[in-house]
Amino acid sequence: MRGHTRLLLALALLLGPTWGARFASFSVEPFGTQRVNLDTGVTTLPQGGILVDNENGLRLKASYLEYKEGSFVRARGAELLSEGESFVAQSLEHDIPKQEARFTGLSFSNPDFKGLKAERALALFAHDIVVLKGKVQAESPRLQAETLVVNLKDREALALGSFTYQEGKATLRGQGAGARLYLRFVSGKVQATTKVPPGATPLAQYALRLP
Repeated sequence: MRGHTRLLLALALLLGPTWGARFASFSVEPFGTQRVNLDTGVTTLPQGGILVDNENGLRLKASYLEYKEGSFVRARGAELLSEGESFVAQSLEHDIPKQEARFTGLSFSNPDFKGLKAERALALFAHDIVVLKGKVQAESPRLQAETLVVNLKDREALALGSFTYQEGKATLRGQGAGARLYLRFVSGKVQATTKVPPGATPLAQYALRLP
């Protein structure tokens, strides 16, 4: 696995449906008080803490953590690190049964994207899809967009709505809701075109999952 796919699968392993079974294998380092509500089953780390999975090389650090086994995980000031990737968000809310995670203030970097940021994002673990909306921008490749849908498995992305893409001295721009930009990552290079391949057209439907 590479890039986004490896990172999100890592997050799914850390926070996914097997959370309860796997939690005993994690080391937990609270920054302060650790509270367990026996009536609701919710554990809260109000001062935050660190969860480490040494077996898979994962480290989740947050200024606030709240979770219920098999149900949800909520975090603020969240930072997930694995080898080669950095995944940071102002907030994270993971719905374990749905295998979905919503983020605000997202910043992500991996071998394909450097400094990819958005106001909000939705990760659909079952589909290997991430939807980003609101002032989407990346340092590399140099991209600004209203909406970006990333296909993690096939290492491709589709920008919807107005966008600006720069590569060297060349600039591609699109205006209006109907504008599209297709990106594909191959052998460390980016292929960009405003002509969307038929196989990538369904990516636009995922954007509807994030208001």
